[in-house]
Amino acid sequence: MEERVTAAYNLMLTGGSRRTNAAALASRFGVSIRQADNYISQAQELLSTDFQGQKEQVLNQVNALRLTAIRQGMKRGNYQVVAHLLDSLARSMGEGSQESQAAAAPTLNITVEDKRQA
Repeated sequence: MEERVTAAYNLMLTGGSRRTNAAALASRFGVSIRQADNYISQAQELLSTDFQGQKEQVLNQVNALRLTAIRQGMKRGNYQVVAHLLDSLARSMGEGSQESQAAAAPTLNITVEDKRQA
């Protein structure tokens, strides 16, 4: 069973949809799709505990990959890809978040002076 959950975990890391991964597990181990889906659920629990507490390190690695991809995109002239990556990098750093947009929003102050007593 541990081998099957590990296989499900590895399939999840390579990508693919849940249905595709379940079908691959079912054919590899000769189990039903439903049982393969259970292995995927167990693998998802492992995946969530593996990255718990490592969010900052993973985010740093992802940002380093984004910067590398930006440099390569600039060399190749893929400016649309570069623009998307820059936007993604800015959002990961907090720019464009609802909090920063709310802080940057202009405020309007209106005061009404009473002229009747003059």
